[in-house]
Amino acid sequence: MTVRYPLTSIEDLRLVAKQRLPKLFYDFVDSGSWTQSTYRANEQDFERILLRQRVGRDVRERLLQTHLLGQKASMPIVIAPTGGAGFLYPDAEIAAARAAASAGISYGLSVGSSCSLEAVRAASNADIWFQVSLFKDRLFLKRLIERARNAECGALILTLDYHVVGQRHCDLKNGVGFPPRITPRLLADVATHPRWILRMARARHRGFGNVIGHVEGVTDIKSFGRWQASQPFDLNLDWEALRVIRDAWLASC
Repeated sequence: MTVRYPLTSIEDLRLVAKQRLPKLFYDFVDSGSWTQSTYRANEQDFERILLRQRVGRDVRERLLQTHLLGQKASMPIVIAPTGGAGFLYPDAEIAAARAAASAGISYGLSVGSSCSLEAVRAASNADIWFQVSLFKDRLFLKRLIERARNAECGALILTLDYHVVGQRHCDLKNGVGFPPRITPRLLADVATHPRWILRMARARHRGFGNVIGHVEGVTDIKSFGRWQASQPFDLNLDWEALRVIRDAWLASC
């Protein structure tokens, strides 16, 4: 489908992304696991959230300002953590953090980001909310939390729904991996997206900056892939585990 400019909606942006990104990366973002029923349910749930209409009011001045977790926000929105964004756009997390700061909202940084937490902080004054998971390697988890506090993050986000990953059919078919499986079809797909190639050539951060170099034995994409495949997440997600993370966050204050 051809997109008509100017871009006026999120749907326009989705269509542009579908045109500009290699299929490997577009499908990684715009798909879910197994039958994708949860993916569709998430969209439907958001569609049911409506703005409350008010009439008979003075609307000469309209303000969206509010407070989220004690932080002033220009509107009740936070950019959610998105792992691997740096494979779609060069240094994407830095660009997103700068955009959030400019808009006066908070930015959620994924532990699976291409740019490290420190790189994002050095490049932006955004209010960063750092996302972590419950890792088996408690020393790595403790250091992540300490790094978040040192980077003056405003909040810690604990992900609870990713520790057991469902099969993503499109990823298997597209050869997603760390590094990806190089096939003639993949090479042809990438070659037909020269704009993406040229743009990504400018990237200063490649890989997973919050993990590579911070976990023993993880020094590059290949070793990151082995670490990821080793099930680094603790599956015992009870309230005691939550207390441990909360206490570590408070202790770093």
